[in-house]
Amino acid sequence: MLSEQTLVSGIEHKVRKLIERNIFLSKENEELKLLLGKLSDEKSQISNELKQKKSEIFNYTIADTLEVELGVEEGRKKIDNLLVEIEKCIEVLSD
Repeated sequence: MLSEQTLVSGIEHKVRKLIERNIFLSKENEELKLLLGKLSDEKSQISNELKQKKSEIFNYTIADTLEVELGVEEGRKKIDNLLVEIEKCIEVLSD
């Protein structure tokens, strides 16, 4: 009888340890999910900033190129004409 009680006691002890481990891992999992969410948001924000900066660099590059090739005033006129053409394209596409 003693050995059976020892076995049952050992099984109960192992079950308690497994329950404690499960609780610990569940808490850790929730914390990691929160961290993952924060990091995903941060990644999205950084990606958006990167796209914005690339766009700015592209715009500066175009402006510098037009300025060198055409001069400041002619470059501005060219950009204005391109903007008018883009707006016309948008209107055609939205109809």
